[in-house]
Amino acid sequence: MQLDQNPFFRKTITPWYDSNFACWTLITILFFVFVFAIAGIFVGSDNQNFHEHVWFPGFLAFLSLFVVVKIFLRLKKRSKND
Repeated sequence: MQLDQNPFFRKTITPWYDSNFACWTLITILFFVFVFAIAGIFVGSDNQNFHEHVWFPGFLAFLSLFVVVKIFLRLKKRSKND
C-alpha cells in the first residue's frame, strides 16, 4: 500500500514573499509610493512647464493603488479560508 503524497489535513505552505508580514510590508511601502505620486500630481499641476508630464505620477498612483487593493484582497481571502 502506497502512502498518500498529499494528505488532506496538511496546511499549504506559503512562500516567504507571500507571507502576511511581506504582504503588509508591501502594502505600507506602496501606500507611501501612492502619497508620493499624489504629491507629484499636485506639483506637476501647479507648474506650467510640467503639465505634459502629470500622466506619469498619475499612472504611478493608479498602479500602486491597484497593487495595494489586489494584495489586500488576497490577504482577506486567505484569512477567510483559515
